[in-house]
Amino acid sequence: MREVFSYTAAADLLNLPTILDGVSVLMASNGWKADEISDAALATDEAVTNIILHGYRAAGGEVRLLCIVTGTEVTISIEDDAPQFDPTKYVPAKTTGPLPERGEGGLGIILIRNVMDEISYEFRDGKNVLTMRKRKG
Repeated sequence: MREVFSYTAAADLLNLPTILDGVSVLMASNGWKADEISDAALATDEAVTNIILHGYRAAGGEVRLLCIVTGTEVTISIEDDAPQFDPTKYVPAKTTGPLPERGEGGLGIILIRNVMDEISYEFRDGKNVLTMRKRKG
């Protein structure tokens, strides 16, 4: 069994609830546990928010999401036209030591890496494509 949620929207935080609901409802209807759904929704929230605020710098654009759920895995691909950025190569901020020495940013990427089983990135046809996978526990 394979089910799909696809959504294309303006890069606006107002569209985030629809994106997160689509992922969550699809996973829930396929028997995923609440904590797995929460992890996938959190990673999606972080990724889309980063695209809107940092990629497009809130200047507008489009975000395309494709969520594919099978009995054992969820794959979430997010595509955008913002300037090229590979989060898999980004060195996140330090998470230890005094706050003034930690630097800013990068905690969302750490979070995504921690709650998803796999993330990959491609720059394809002038578009950023972030793919995140989570396996059913």
